[in-house]
Amino acid sequence: VGGNWKMNGDKKQVTEIVETLKKGPLDSNVEVVVGVPAIYLEYVQSIVPNTINVAAQNCWKSPKGAFTGEISPAMIKDIGANWVVLGHSER
Repeated sequence: VGGNWKMNGDKKQVTEIVETLKKGPLDSNVEVVVGVPAIYLEYVQSIVPNTINVAAQNCWKSPKGAFTGEISPAMIKDIGANWVVLGHSER
């Protein structure tokens, strides 16, 4: 089950959400994923328990290059995230 935070929250709110998720009982048979704004990806990855996965909200198909503002799958993987949300209706 996943929750996409869209373009919401500041660092304080992000921390509060993670703390709330840590307290909740999570079914070990269900993968829990949070879609996080790119600026908070590494921070959230560093504070979530290993029972919660972190997803980028978008990525570009190329591993590197002149694509200002984009992030690559390799960059996402480099910070320890294994998920990405693609195909947003609002993009």
